[in-house]
Order: sequence, then structure tokens, then C-alpha cells
Amino acid sequence: MLVGRTLAASAAIAALGAASVLYAAGPARTSDHQDTLQLVSRPGADITDGYVFPSKNPNDVTFIMNVHPLIPRGMGATTYFDPGVMYQIKMDTVGDYREHQVMQFKAEGAGPDQKITLYGPAAPSTQGTTATFVRQLGTAAYNTTVALPDGIKFFAGPRRDPFYFDLTQFFKINPDRNYKNQPNPPAPSASCFRPPGQAMNTLANFNVLSLIVEMPRSMLETAQNHGRINVWWTASTTEPQAGGAYRQIELWGRPAVKEALEPFRLHEVTNRSEPYNDPALRRAIYRFMTAPKPYGAGRSHAIANALVKVLGNTNEMQVDLTSGGPATYLGVETKGKSGLPKGILDIVPGAGLKGLKKSLRNGAREFGGRDPESPVVDLSLGAIYGNIVSKVGLAKDDHKETPCLTSDNLTPTVNTLNGFPYLTAPV
Repeated sequence: MLVGRTLAASAAIAALGAASVLYAAGPARTSDHQDTLQLVSRPGADITDGYVFPSKNPNDVTFIMNVHPLIPRGMGATTYFDPGVMYQIKMDTVGDYREHQVMQFKAEGAGPDQKITLYGPAAPSTQGTTATFVRQLGTAAYNTTVALPDGIKFFAGPRRDPFYFDLTQFFKINPDRNYKNQPNPPAPSASCFRPPGQAMNTLANFNVLSLIVEMPRSMLETAQNHGRINVWWTASTTEPQAGGAYRQIELWGRPAVKEALEPFRLHEVTNRSEPYNDPALRRAIYRFMTAPKPYGAGRSHAIANALVKVLGNTNEMQVDLTSGGPATYLGVETKGKSGLPKGILDIVPGAGLKGLKKSLRNGAREFGGRDPESPVVDLSLGAIYGNIVSKVGLAKDDHKETPCLTSDNLTPTVNTLNGFPYLTAPV
């Protein structure tokens, strides 16, 4: 038996090592792909994206956690979860931005017989960057959907990466964000995104490993916050100094915040911090927004402070479970104005947005969250380089926009499924 376990462990280590070599040798890409050197060497702990959106059944909500980016075409179904990682989806269900409910995931074994267990949802044993497992709910075989108690569906396996972004051009505009350029990134070699028709989705031919949970909204609605929750995602390992508990080495809250606005050298700090107590992110956002071009956005102090307030004070995705949907990224924070098409935001005066929103649909309650087709890149770029911050009434327009940086000129290139598990099969 000892020999069998040793061989199995050796095979698992070899498989992880081979995956790491392929990962490190591949192109540097991201939503949050490869954002520290440690994660480059351990792709199974690398969170690429998180999603929260209304399920096809209106009484349910779906959570997605994507990890292990840059799995090449044809290798999706033969890449497996890292059994040494605790994956977590953390939720503030009270309104104080601290985790009060968690869902945790852990893989056992390696290869096609791998099993992935879902723990929770339950109150965490501790809050913060160290954790132990909560109550076990059930287990899914790799690449299989299972029905679990309490009306929960669970899938764990490979999916096509739904994120779309012209990363190749982004790394020319901001070379610091590419790990291959560390520690001495070159000067920018481009000042604009490519025009429509020339932009390319760098991630179109890559896969990820997905942890997907569909559950009744009622499980997360509380009297304290009237159905509003804040969500973030973490990956943790049992580092020696953690005393046996799992210690956080990766944090993901909102898309394109850390990646676009924080210097690469500070990503490690943010990854090991709570989103509500990050010593680096707020200052990094302000500095990037006010720094002169081409090394910053060259915006006013008012615009910078507004973006810090929305994105940096608490790097958590806001969701209103009492709204019917659809998902509208930053919809809760902007009272629904972010849900308007970017073309509308560009041409309608700020004073007219409120009335326009009401005429289209009730803007009083917005689901927020994010689904795979949400235009998070354009919304983020529009806030950084465009006039979205002023249009939604968060700060006075500084008239320092850079129009050719407000969009990467891409639309969704990966279709999603019309039901669970929502993400398409690997390419």
C-alpha cells in the first residue's frame, strides 16, 4: 500500500510539474492570469476569473471560479486541479465587507479519476488570510455535474476560457503588467488599442479549470443586508509558516483592477491581503490614475479618488440577490448606470442618464455581479481613460480622456450555454 501511495504521489507531482512547464513556457496573458512569479510556477493556484450571475431558474444564483489559465487547445480534458490548494469563494452576507459565508473546494488524486469536494456554504472557522475547511457538502467526479443537498448543483472540470481581451496590445501599452518583463519592464511601445477589425482576443484558444455552483438565492439572503452580498475569490496553500492551516496566496475580487491599476511588484501584497484591508491597492490606483502618460492615466485627483472609492476601498464584487437580473457589472455601485451600453454612456450627457435608465427599465435595483459576456474590459477602460466616472455622477469631468484607450474594440467571442454549467466545453 505504501508503494502504491508513493507511486500515485509521484505521478501527481510529475503531472503538476509538466503542467507548470507548459504554463510558464506559454504566452503571458490575463484577466488575472500569471499576476505573480509564484503563481507562474504554480498554475493550479492561479485564479483567472470569478463570476456571479442569475441562473436560468430565477430563484437561483450561479457562482463560477476559474483557475489554472492558459491550458492549450486539446489539453483541457487532461489538465487537473492542484490537490494542494484550497479554493474559496468568500461572501459578506451582513454588509461589513468581511466574510460570513464561504464555499471551499479541494481536489483529491490526479488524472481522470480526480474527485473534487465542495465544503459549505457555511460560516468560516476564521476570517482573514488563513483558513481551515468547514463542513463537507458533497463530491463531484472530475468533469461531471452532480446534484447536492439543499438544491445545489456542482461542476468541477475543464471549460473554454470565456474571458476576452486584446492582451497582446495591452502589454505593449503597459509592459509592466507582463511578468516576462520583470524586474525591469521596457518603455511602452504602443499608445492605443488596435481599431475594430484588427483587435484580437488573445485567450480565444485557451482553456481553464472551472468550479461552478448553482444554489438557491435564499441561502444567502439575510435581514442585515436585505439581499445584498459582496463576493471575492481566494486560493490558499499549506505553507510552512501557516502552522498547518491554509494561507492565502492569491486574491481575486473585481476584474481588471489589480491587473490594470497596480504595479506588478505589488500584486503579491494584494494577493496576500484581505480585500477590505489591502495596504497597497488603494494607493496604487490613485498613483496610476494621476501619473502622467504614458506611465499612468493622467487624470484629475477627483477622478482618481472616485475610482479608489469604487474599486479600491473594498476589492469585492457587489451583488443584489433581490434583483431579477441580468448581471450588470458595477450595477450596484453605479445604481444601474453601468448597465447601459458604452455607446450610450459616450454620447448621452450625464444629467440624462438617470432618466434614460428609468425609461429602459427600473434602475432602482440592479443585480450587479458579472456574467461571462459582461463588457468588464470596456467598463474598466472607460472608467480609467474615458468619461464613465463623470457620466455616472461620481466626479466632475476633468476633460483628460484618452479616447483610443477606452476600449480594446472586442466583443464576446465565446458563446455560453443556456443552462448549467453555463461555460462551454474546452477547445
